[in-house]
Amino acid sequence: MKSLGIRQAKAHLSALVRAAANGECSLVTDNGKLVAMIAPPPKDHAQADGPAESVEAPKPLSDAAAFRQALLNPPYPLNLDF
Repeated sequence: MKSLGIRQAKAHLSALVRAAANGECSLVTDNGKLVAMIAPPPKDHAQADGPAESVEAPKPLSDAAAFRQALLNPPYPLNLDF
């Protein structure tokens, strides 16, 4: 496991990412304090045999929510001078 400063990590990021793809981990430090780790992804995410997870469609608004949205977002500018 390598330990690099932020500047070194920035200068060699592509090499660190390639190393992570090969299973190596790298520690990134800032003034000697550990701040990050560049590591390979977990095994279950690395091998995606099936299709990507589908994102669920948003729930339809209730009648009250649709009414509130229509009141607060009129299709034309509303100038109210009180």
